[in-house]
Amino acid sequence: MSLQDESQPQIAPRRLIVWGAGELGSRVARLWRTYAGPVTGFTQSEQRHPDLIAAGITPHTGSPVNHLQPDDALLLSLPGHETQADAVKYLMAQGIAAPWRVVMISTIGYFGPQAHGIINEETPSGSDNRSHSIAAAEQVFRQWAGSAGIVIRCGGLYSQARGPMSALRRRRTMKVRPPDKTLALIHYDDAATAIFEALRHLSPEPVYLAVVPPCPTREEFYTQACQRLELPAPQFDPPIGMPPAQYQIDRLRRDLLPVPAYPDWQAALEI
Repeated sequence: MSLQDESQPQIAPRRLIVWGAGELGSRVARLWRTYAGPVTGFTQSEQRHPDLIAAGITPHTGSPVNHLQPDDALLLSLPGHETQADAVKYLMAQGIAAPWRVVMISTIGYFGPQAHGIINEETPSGSDNRSHSIAAAEQVFRQWAGSAGIVIRCGGLYSQARGPMSALRRRRTMKVRPPDKTLALIHYDDAATAIFEALRHLSPEPVYLAVVPPCPTREEFYTQACQRLELPAPQFDPPIGMPPAQYQIDRLRRDLLPVPAYPDWQAALEI
């Protein structure tokens, strides 16, 4: 795991509360427990609790409303942007002020299914209903978190048992989409490192894209994936007919993830 150089500006360790200590949240929790300080993780069920306890993380079910302190860091990594928005609204309804640092995990789905060309943190949201819903969730978060809040828009996450390759291996088929749509990917470990650094950086940006370029098109990825799994050649919808999306991640490289542990999307084909 490649962590930010200790010479970079960081803040003093404090307790981290992870609301949504699932696959991604638990990885961030382990990093914080190892390098920064105590962690309390909240889950929907007790299924992950033995693993969290073994990693030195205090587990709970439910919400952190009765646990959150002003000097805590909070990671919102619940599944789905609507669930994230509901969690923030619940905190607001309970009169809970944002602690000194809050990170919300969002998605590059913010840019919509027709995303194309150069994309960075300032690119407007897409025009479809899902993009509008993601943008609304981020807006609710900003209203609550203010200057303490950071939004991280993650690309498609993958690991040994998760992501497009493992899904294709299980299902033996893929969703039919345009061949020239960009498949923006990031390994869970790299995403966790970036989130960990955002939680402790002295002067972070309000929004980051968590993607590791160069990104393949769906045609590039699934053609190779189907060949490796000895599946029939993939089928695609008509092409978008616009330049594939190219994600500019200058902020991510500068502040959070200068050297990703998985810099080549081909790694996603190997797992």
